[in-house]
Amino acid sequence: MIFRTTSLTPNYGVEVHDIDLTRINSEMAEAILDSVNEHALLLFRRQSLHDEDIYTLSAALGPVEEPAAKINHSPRFKEVNYISNLNNSESTFIGAPITDNDGGWHTDQAFRKNPATLSTLFCIIAPEKGGGTSFCSTHMGYEALPETLKKRIENMRVKYLPGKIHEVEPFEVTHPLVLTSPSTGRKTLYISPGTRGIDGLDEAESRALKNELLTYQLRQHHIYQHNYRMGDMLIYDNAQLLHKRDAYKGPRFLKITRVFLSSDRFAIPD
Repeated sequence: MIFRTTSLTPNYGVEVHDIDLTRINSEMAEAILDSVNEHALLLFRRQSLHDEDIYTLSAALGPVEEPAAKINHSPRFKEVNYISNLNNSESTFIGAPITDNDGGWHTDQAFRKNPATLSTLFCIIAPEKGGGTSFCSTHMGYEALPETLKKRIENMRVKYLPGKIHEVEPFEVTHPLVLTSPSTGRKTLYISPGTRGIDGLDEAESRALKNELLTYQLRQHHIYQHNYRMGDMLIYDNAQLLHKRDAYKGPRFLKITRVFLSSDRFAIPD
């Protein structure tokens, strides 16, 4: 299957046209995996997806798991996570409470020994102002580094711990600072403001190197800001992109899943 697409930025991300994701099959799933591997971010507009459809789509791409924040998943499909500031008929939050301020840059599930490969984000209600998701290319971040810095960090590992909302044991994991895609050879930075430290460096050295790397990573021309319309489905590669919530006003309701793939096609932190 060949998709008809329009570029979202000159360097990464495409909108995929004329696809109904409720009709997912093996051929479409393979095309989605190939496309997200190449472009890092896919946008499908005007989708009508219930929880079962979101789960079926995600499971067609690869294994999905219940999120670490278990209090805000779908009643019927625990692998589908709700991100919402709305109340149900009993005046309790549909999903875990979220603030309306600007969120922090991160990759999904980095605190896990085997983090999520892909994520899906589906918009049920777009807020009246703001509330989009911004993405930042980790490949562009790596390519922006001076050669001396690339050589310095080549074999380094970074440290992560679960956050307060993650209902898992609080043990530290490490991942390679530089990931390499087995299928494209593309190198990406695997570091974010939430990185706890860099293995082998003391706290001051870790903080200095992390901040230096992030000055290259978080350059404005590496960033795409997606402003949602109802029915938008985003599928993105966590190795190739950092992302964050943008500040907003008004009701907001998204649904998210995480897909865990093998390392034969995608860069998987070990």
